[in-house]
Amino acid sequence: MDSMLASVSTSVTRGSVVSRRVAVGSGLLAVACVLGLIEAAMPGLPLAPWLKLGLANIAVVVALAVADGATAAVVSLGRVVIVGLATGTLGTPVGLIAAAGAIASLGVMWALSSRGDAFSLVGWSAAGSAAHVLAQLVIAGPLVGSWSLMALAPASVLIALPLGALTGYLARTIVSRLTER
Repeated sequence: MDSMLASVSTSVTRGSVVSRRVAVGSGLLAVACVLGLIEAAMPGLPLAPWLKLGLANIAVVVALAVADGATAAVVSLGRVVIVGLATGTLGTPVGLIAAAGAIASLGVMWALSSRGDAFSLVGWSAAGSAAHVLAQLVIAGPLVGSWSLMALAPASVLIALPLGALTGYLARTIVSRLTER
């Protein structure tokens, strides 16, 4: 009888964990999509019109911090697909560039987050932002038939690092509020 109760209890606990992960991932995906759509409607930065703030990355960093890498991948890549569908860029060169940036950013942030406390959320986000910009430039070069876009790489990375740190700071603030409860 005790083993049967323990089995039922384990099954219920496992189901609660899966349900919680799905709920957290779905909520963060929705937030990432809303932020991505808002950002898509905004003009580029004044001094670097090819760059965006990367607000949707806040949801990805929070997913890495409170859930796991798989949930963060669903949030990041799901956002690329849903925002691409909504803006009509899915399957276009713009969508390909966005996907490359998201994959590179997620990979770098995932690698840094797996190093324990060696890097903070701000560090994950700053490095992910730099990787995002570099991957976009690497993919955009062949699409436009010129590697001259790489001349923008140093300035883009210098701008991406503080923007990534800012989104990481916002993500860290959200995570601290979530863990206080």
